[in-house]
Amino acid sequence: MTHVFGYVKIQKSELRVREYEYYRAAYCGLCRSMGKCTGQCSRLTLSYDFAFLALMRMTLSGVAPTFKKRRCLVHLFHKRMMMEPNEALAFAADAAALLAYEKCLDDVADGGFFGRISARLRCLLLHAAYRRARKRHKALAVTLRTELAELSRIEGEKRPTVDEPAAVFGRLLAALMAEGLSDNAARIARVIGDKVGRFIYIVDAIDDLARDAKAGNYNPILLAFGESPDAAARETLRDALLVSLDDVSAALDLIPEDNDGTRRAILENIVYLGMPATAKQVLSKEDRSE
Repeated sequence: MTHVFGYVKIQKSELRVREYEYYRAAYCGLCRSMGKCTGQCSRLTLSYDFAFLALMRMTLSGVAPTFKKRRCLVHLFHKRMMMEPNEALAFAADAAALLAYEKCLDDVADGGFFGRISARLRCLLLHAAYRRARKRHKALAVTLRTELAELSRIEGEKRPTVDEPAAVFGRLLAALMAEGLSDNAARIARVIGDKVGRFIYIVDAIDDLARDAKAGNYNPILLAFGESPDAAARETLRDALLVSLDDVSAALDLIPEDNDGTRRAILENIVYLGMPATAKQVLSKEDRSE
């Protein structure tokens, strides 16, 4: 199962100050919502990916956030602007708890001796958060577990295909992104979730190629192209990532702009600059390995 975390992020140098402050306030607000919604331990699952989920859900559902300067444990001496709790932040907190716990279960099943011990400890820490989130999203929790079981089956059979597991992870994030939305918003959310999910799965597989080869873990790129994909294989992977991003961009264009355009500018920065930069970074590792 993919790590899920850390691939969907901003290109900070290309954001204006007010846009970065907005993004940071959302990130801090999500951290605070995790503590309130799913418990303090769930803050361990905070990531850029779920900040993107929260911002996208705000845009799709028309949430108008409010902000307030607050202190936190990390920034005790200086107040910083934080987004106040809202339904999108609460949902992202629950989504993080659901996926993080499922990742722990996956690691318990598939990890080595020490990996299983670490995973069991994380499961203990995150179980209460998972239970709270599942109580609020029972159907979604079942859907996620079903899709992850299918993903585990594909990985267990060691299929030498990137498309099949990426498609399953795409369906998983499509269900997550669209949960509770209706009509056109749900349709757009499903497209964005599906394509972002495919992107994350492929990028993660590229990023973990050397590690998985050494550990003997399943990696569809390793099975399809070997430990050192040649230039043609890397171009194929690059094209697959760019196609996913093109589809996300097209879906993003269908969402009405918010009042001041700040949130839209952040989402466009992530999709047009941040995610391509991530893809370039992980692919360049393989370029240098030749």
